[in-house]
Amino acid sequence: MTIQSLAMLLASIGFLYYIFRNINKNNILFEHAFMWIVIGFGMIVFVLFEVIPVKLAYLFGFGLTSNFLLSVAIFILLVIEFLHSMALSQQKQQIKNLIQEVSMAKKRIAELEESDAE
Repeated sequence: MTIQSLAMLLASIGFLYYIFRNINKNNILFEHAFMWIVIGFGMIVFVLFEVIPVKLAYLFGFGLTSNFLLSVAIFILLVIEFLHSMALSQQKQQIKNLIQEVSMAKKRIAELEESDAE
């Protein structure tokens, strides 16, 4: 194992430790951290079995393994960003619905208070 591989292994382990620590502190939900956990374990597998990214790069026609890994990283980050955009859109819709429900409830309470006062 080269020094570069050892550094990557330590960085991957540190990354996973940071993710699990934040899950335990309730800073992030497991369902949101799951993708990052998979990426962390994927980095460890690529470090321990260096032939896997080399073979995959050759299979997909990349000249350099680093180009393949960079392309995979960009694709994964795009997928994660899209999933976060979907979740954000759903949350915005839920907030809008909650605001409407609270407004209707306040109006109904005001009407009931008016009718009780009369």
